[in-house]
This record gives sequence, structure tokens and C-alpha cells, in this order.
Amino acid sequence: MSKNSTSGNLRPWLIFSIILIAGLALRFYRLDRFSIFFDEKSTMVVSQGIVLEGANQKEVYSTQRLAVKEFWKAPKLDYKPPVGVIRSFTYDEIPTLRAFTPAEFWAPKSIQDYYDAITRSDIGNSPFYYVILHLWMDIFGLSDFSARALSVIFSTLIIALTFFFARRFFSVNTGLIAAGIVAIEPFFVAYSHQARNYSLTFLLTLLATYFFLQIIENKYDTRKTLWLYAGYILSAGLGLLSHFLTISVLLAHAAYALFFLRSIKGWIRMAIAAVLSLSGLAWWLTFGGGYYTLYTLNDQALLYKRMAETNPFNNPYGLILPATPANVFERALPIFTDLVIFTNGLTDALSGKRNVLLALAIGILLIFWFRFKHKINTPGWLIHRFPFLLIIAAGFFYNHHKLQFTIFSISIFALSFIPDIHKQASPEKRKRLWMLYLMGLIPTFFLIFMAFRAGHTYGLNQRYPGFSFPYVIILLSLLLQYFRKLDIEFKVLIYGFLLIQLGFVGLRLREFYQDRSTKYGYFANPREPNPYYAAAQKIKSTYQPGDTIYYPAVRLVAMREMDKTFLPVSVQDAQLTNIYLPKNAQYVQVLDTLQADRIWIKRSGQVQPVEIGNLKGVRY
Repeated sequence: MSKNSTSGNLRPWLIFSIILIAGLALRFYRLDRFSIFFDEKSTMVVSQGIVLEGANQKEVYSTQRLAVKEFWKAPKLDYKPPVGVIRSFTYDEIPTLRAFTPAEFWAPKSIQDYYDAITRSDIGNSPFYYVILHLWMDIFGLSDFSARALSVIFSTLIIALTFFFARRFFSVNTGLIAAGIVAIEPFFVAYSHQARNYSLTFLLTLLATYFFLQIIENKYDTRKTLWLYAGYILSAGLGLLSHFLTISVLLAHAAYALFFLRSIKGWIRMAIAAVLSLSGLAWWLTFGGGYYTLYTLNDQALLYKRMAETNPFNNPYGLILPATPANVFERALPIFTDLVIFTNGLTDALSGKRNVLLALAIGILLIFWFRFKHKINTPGWLIHRFPFLLIIAAGFFYNHHKLQFTIFSISIFALSFIPDIHKQASPEKRKRLWMLYLMGLIPTFFLIFMAFRAGHTYGLNQRYPGFSFPYVIILLSLLLQYFRKLDIEFKVLIYGFLLIQLGFVGLRLREFYQDRSTKYGYFANPREPNPYYAAAQKIKSTYQPGDTIYYPAVRLVAMREMDKTFLPVSVQDAQLTNIYLPKNAQYVQVLDTLQADRIWIKRSGQVQPVEIGNLKGVRY
């Protein structure tokens, strides 16, 4: 092998390594700068077998035995859990609060505690993620950085797997371009900063598709096929146990098999694989910790529908609109456009019907000009200048966001070459392109179907069909290579304005890192660092024997039956501080029902309290 050949073989791996390092750096940057929010609070306690608000910690906070009643009051549902597994408590008696210590808070948990924590605090979703997270934090410690770092690892593995997927089914260059886009894609960066199940689920579903395509294409090597089926069953099954919406990915696989799997033997094998993939979820919902998930999902659907019909703009759950065609279209459009880095975020800026229609018209004119310019009698000096003159002229008519509207027009033109890619591909690669199309569309169409079925738009959120991103990105990578074949004026237009669009993507990343991105971080105003972690560190350095720590315990408002806890006051502030305290500590702690925000220490012989922290406005 020649020196040049060796250098050529090493170059892609060097570029791939740089992409991985850059992606890892983007994901670790400011990882624990801002506080955990509500979903992450659930993650932190659930991973330790603790129910948020303490429904499985009665003995920690109270000395009085409480009257109980059956939790299950769902006569309209055929599905019922084992009787007596989940209990809810009446407020007929006010329990006697007791002092407690971190050691009591961290009392050993049974498997039933973990089941209760997952079912009551996260609707029975994501058991596999919680197992992995629990083991991870046993090794690396219990902190926001540690919990989020696991998502960073999974997100970085998505970069790597996208490269191997695109390299295996298309080309090395396609893999490198796709991995580069995944590395900087704001969606992936944002969800790597959350101690939630999303990054793991996206990784597992991509891995399942990687195995699935090889199964469909592998016709001769029986031994290899057996391992591919094992990999598919494991990745798809664990994906379902990481997020229920993995089912939309399996639907896309079924649609692909319907078109391209021609063997009776293959259908039998895939049917067995599907049953085995679903068996873990079936066990979980029937005998494991997800026994009241169906009840919860039904309860949520009714609640969100009621909010959509009565209070769509001012409710605790955000904007929830009735599922009319217009509302569903408006909520689904950003999901589709944000999948494409060319049009990422444009729907946030594009407003005004006249502007939008003009941008659409310019995009269509560019397509028409490219396809038919040689059939039009055009002066030689104009033929190469026309696209630029058209774009410049249109700019005078937009009354705001001129660059974004121009990028929108260019993006329409750029995406019009997808049929050309399909046409020039080999028969084998055309089948693979169909997998990209199906995976790019079916998860979102599944959500649209579920929105109409439920009667509200709550589920139309980018994170739920996020499985689609790697496949759309691979398709865009093929497009970016195809553009090199175009005439110089079209190459300049497309590459030039896409470079400008990358600048806007960079701005969105900057907004996210500043915690000012409602799209990716949910918060318009930056959060403070985690106040509970700060309070725990101060307690560890301040506490003296004889001290008593007081936590605010506000009265709980009326709760849905499924959410009721055993106390009439909240223990959440105490829980979220104790999460960061030593597990064997003997600090004396009590719930302070007389105030709502302050964590403080009462010191023996000292009148003035020792202020630990104030939670007003920073609970998120």
C-alpha cells in the first residue's frame, strides 16, 4: 500500500475524530450552568426510587398512620392494575410531622419503590433509562453535571452512529457531512443538556434502524442475520422501554418492510422479531412498574382536551389548542421545517402572508428557471445573472427579516433536487432513500394522527418525533454533495445562503447557552444555578450538632386523583435538597409550614436564623 493511499484512508477518520471532539465540546459547554427544571427534578428523584412529593416516604416525614383508600377509580377503563399496589391517601386527618435526617431520607429502597417512583412521577415511561442513570450515578456521583453527562454521552454516540449509518448505506463523505451536521444541530445539543430519556431513545432507534436495514438487505449470510436480528430485538425493545413513542419508528419499519420485504421466510422472522421487541414493554405494562400507565395516559388526554376547550392560553401546561386542521397545521409546520437545517427556525421569523407568498413564489421561480432556462430565449449576459437579480429584486419587497425570507426561497429551491438524487441513485440506494423518507415523515404524521384522535395539540412538540433528525440529515448530506454538480450561479446561491443560515443556527445555539431559548431550553429568562444543590453545599459547610434545618412546605392545592400524595403540604423542596446531601448524614430537618420560600437553620442559643437559601422565583 502506498503512502498516499494510507494517508487517504486516515483522512476520513481524522475528520471524524475532529467532528466527535467538536460535538462533545458543544455538549459539555455550560452543562450544569443552569438549574434543573421540573422534568429533570422528576428524573433525579425517580432514578433513586423516590416518588416526587414522597408518596413512598411516609415514614420519613410523618409519625401518624393515615387512612387510605383504593387509588384505582377508573370504571371506564377495561385495564386494571394489581389491587392494592398503588394507594392514595385521604386528608381526613392531618398527619403529625416529624423531624428526619438525610440517612432516613436515603433509607434503602425496594424494587416496588422504584416501580412506584416511575409510575407516579413519570407515567411509567423510561424504565430502561432510569436503570442506566441509576447505575451511572452510582459510579460518577449524584449531581446535575453527572445526570446530564449521561445524555451528553448518548448524544455524542448519535454523532458516531450517524456517521457509520450513512457510511454503510451511502458513502464515507455522506457520513462525514451528516456527522458534522448532527454535531452542531441545536436540537441534539439542547437535549444533551437535559437529564431526560431523549438522547438515549434517539440513539437506540437509530441503532434499531441500522440493524433493520441490514436484515432486509442481507439475503445469504445466515449466521450474520441471526446477530442482526438479536441486535434489532435488543435495540428496538430497549427503545420502547426508554420512550413509548418509539412505536412510531417501528411503524416506519413496518411500512418499509411492506414495500421491500418480499420473502415469506423474512416476514415470519420479522414478525417474531416484532413480538420479541414488544415483549419487554408488554411485561412492563402488565406486571412491571408501568401497570397504571394506560390509566395515566387516558387521564392526561382528557385533561389536555379540557384545557384546549376551556383554557388554551392560560393553563399550567403551556399552549394547548383544540385539534382543528388549522391549529394542527400551525403547530406541525415548525416540526417539519426545524428538521431541515436549511430552514431551521425560519417559521419563528416568517410572518406576514404577503412576505411568505412572495418567498414561495421566488423559490418556485428559481426551480422553474433552473429546469427550463435553456428553452427560454434569454440574452447571454442575463442567463447566469438572472437568479441573483431575482433574489435582489425580491429583497426590496420584504418589509422585515429580508435575509430569512431569502433563505426560505433558496431552501425551497435546494430541496427541489431530492427527486434528482432519487433518480440518479442505484436501485439498491433508492430503497435506502425510501427509508430516509419514511423515517423523516412517519413519526410526525403519527403525532398528527394522535393529536386529532385526542382532540388537542399538546403532543405536537419537536422532541417527540425527534427520531427523524438523523435520517433527514443524511438526506441533506446527499443534497449538499449533489449541489456541486450545478452551474456556478446556483452553487453560489445555495452554498452562500446556507452559510448565512449556519450563522443563524449559531445564534440559536448562543441563545440556548444563554438560557434564553424558549424553543430549546423552554426559558426566555436565564435560570440561576440549581438552588437546591447550592443549599446542600451550604448546609454541609454550615451545619453544627444541635442545629435544625427548616424547609418550606407550602400547602398543596387540589390535585388529580393520580397525583395525590399522603401529606397536605409539599415535601418537594426538602426532597430536592436531600438528593445532594450525604446519604449517611444525621442533620436534623423539619418541614416549615409557616412560610413558602426560605431554607434556614435554627441554631441552639441563637435568636437569628442562619439563612441557607431563598427559593422564591427559582423553582423552575
